[in-house]
Amino acid sequence: MLDPVKGSIKQAQPSAALSDLTLNRFEKLRWGELGDSLVLGDVELSSVARYAVPGIIPPGLLEPMVELQGERVGLSALVLLDAFPGLPRLDEIVGFLPDTVTVEMQGVLVPLDDDHLSLTIDRLWMAKIPIPSSLIPAILTGFGREGPRALPRDALLVPKPDGIESVFIRADSLILLVDSETDQGARGGGI
Repeated sequence: MLDPVKGSIKQAQPSAALSDLTLNRFEKLRWGELGDSLVLGDVELSSVARYAVPGIIPPGLLEPMVELQGERVGLSALVLLDAFPGLPRLDEIVGFLPDTVTVEMQGVLVPLDDDHLSLTIDRLWMAKIPIPSSLIPAILTGFGREGPRALPRDALLVPKPDGIESVFIRADSLILLVDSETDQGARGGGI
């Protein structure tokens, strides 16, 4: 939408409609109706995270946002601290925290195995205060991080959708490439 004051287009916001559109495009990719790749941006990924993947985002994490910067992934959300009793006590680091804080993290997406990727977190902030990297594994565990033994302690497990050969980030976009060996009609699974 055009901002008459600035004369520029405002950035779209995450929405259920954009989530549905993104999932529709993903299904078309899987069924061979869209070509061999799908390129997604911040708002599309944030829309899917908010509206289409219940169970992946734990209760107590509100308004998740995804931001792609170059080849890095940024995640942020409002966190209801009472929903995560396993979080380490951070009072001595960040002082007195309110019941709801903004948590931001950054990392890189790397292959883990044939079915998963690893989002290795190397920066984390709570209420805009940087958290030492040595505490990142305990904080991720407090948020319910799970995964195989091969998953680094400072990483989140990211399932690779069925029928997708490769997932990577380039130029502020997430790129999904279809498994060219898979029969067009047999591509299965979901985002």
